[in-house]
Amino acid sequence: MVFFIDTSCTVYYDVYSQNDYNKTMDKKLNEEGQDLETFLQNYDAGRWPRPSCTVDMILFTVDQSRLKLLLIRRRNHPWIGDWAMPGGFVNIDEDLDDAALRELKEETSMDDLLYFHQLYTFGNVDRDPRTRVITTVYVSMTPAENIKRTQAGDDAGDALWFTIAKQPLSANEQERRSVLSICSEERGIRMEYEITDYAKGNHVITRSRLLDTSNACLAADHIKAVNMALDQLRNRSSLTGIIFNLLPREVTLREIQDAYESIRGHKLDTGNFRRDIRRMLVPTGKTRKVRGRNAALYTFNPLFENLEENL
Repeated sequence: MVFFIDTSCTVYYDVYSQNDYNKTMDKKLNEEGQDLETFLQNYDAGRWPRPSCTVDMILFTVDQSRLKLLLIRRRNHPWIGDWAMPGGFVNIDEDLDDAALRELKEETSMDDLLYFHQLYTFGNVDRDPRTRVITTVYVSMTPAENIKRTQAGDDAGDALWFTIAKQPLSANEQERRSVLSICSEERGIRMEYEITDYAKGNHVITRSRLLDTSNACLAADHIKAVNMALDQLRNRSSLTGIIFNLLPREVTLREIQDAYESIRGHKLDTGNFRRDIRRMLVPTGKTRKVRGRNAALYTFNPLFENLEENL
């Protein structure tokens, strides 16, 4: 299994052998004197009720200096006609990572994602009227060039990229209020949620409310996941090279700044930004014509955190 982390886009390979572990455990006995084989033969898997497990994927890109979110429209109950994260049920013989990628491909035709990670597990008892459903949500990012590959499939009635933004309304020591908007200008679809973060002890409680300015809504509790993913993306973009998963391999400084501003939701001082971002970059020696001028091209250096000047 391959795992990806966003701090330096490092790939870790899991070379641990489960078979070796099982052989070691086979020799151990429990309090009843059973070895592992005997214990498993007598184990009652139906002793505990089994909840259903699902996976959902939050997929971001940046297109024309706007942060975009991929959603599918539900074609069946529950939440028929509402917009949702691509996802579905995990097969009994399927790893979570494999299920997330399979569902994304089946519902949107998107596949071959190089970067994704688990965001959170949502398990409120009443989150799904069908049965007890626990979902593991993933976050992934892709360059805008892959937007053209998007196509609805399986039980998705439609698959569409929405512009997503979050703007502050007010803040004090007790609470912070924002508006999270998810819109498609071309289709005239607007979903706006008021997000309120309450300070409670050393942690934050978040509540959301669909505003009357909306003409559509997200299914189930998906607003919780989308809001959490956007906050995480904003926080990590300041400290890591995570934004380069949204961009082509060779990019200009302007493209990097546009992506960063689309995530943060505000303009930056160009001089300061370029001074700071260059430590993550490697010049390619190539240029690209941008508005009649040659702009230098750079690639992301995933080892930037380990360089001597950063120690």
